[in-house]
Amino acid sequence: MVPFPRPSVRVALHSPALAAGIASLLRGAGLRVTDGDEADVLVVDDPWLHDPEALAAELEGAAGVVALGARAWVGVLHGVAPGGWAVLGTDATPAELLAGVLAAAAGLAALAPGDVWAADEEPGGDPGPAPVGVSLTPRERDVLALLAAGLSNKRAARDLGVSESTVKFHVQAVYSKLGVQSRAGAVARGVQLGLISV
Repeated sequence: MVPFPRPSVRVALHSPALAAGIASLLRGAGLRVTDGDEADVLVVDDPWLHDPEALAAELEGAAGVVALGARAWVGVLHGVAPGGWAVLGTDATPAELLAGVLAAAAGLAALAPGDVWAADEEPGGDPGPAPVGVSLTPRERDVLALLAAGLSNKRAARDLGVSESTVKFHVQAVYSKLGVQSRAGAVARGVQLGLISV
């Protein structure tokens, strides 16, 4: 079995107490926390995001960034993050924090589960069309979510109350609209487009 890649993390929070707690939590999860300039993922807070140029300079050489604070910073991160990024509240659970770090290191975008919204939608508003011109029907979105949860076609059919053939039809429609050939590709593309969250 191939060992799980463990990204290195630099915690650059303005609150020393919060920084120490986050660093301890990440070390406890088996990640290497570094004080040096070279890290795969940088963990920052709101004050960093007020100066995108300084943040971009800090991110030199990093694969991704995790921002703890207001989700309004998604646009800033999208513009300056070299690869993946995550936006989480300062009250993020340990599991959410770890998932955010791993997603950012893998080049993905991640939000806390309650913070997912379409790119052209106001937070808290009604779900709009999928971003980047991809338009999935509500049933296709349901099927994509079940694919992300790892359900088989048979189990998805049972959960949705439809036939397995109907699920297969929707899976193929999702593949076609997302331009992918596999479940893993559909999930990865769905995350990239903000259709599902990690």
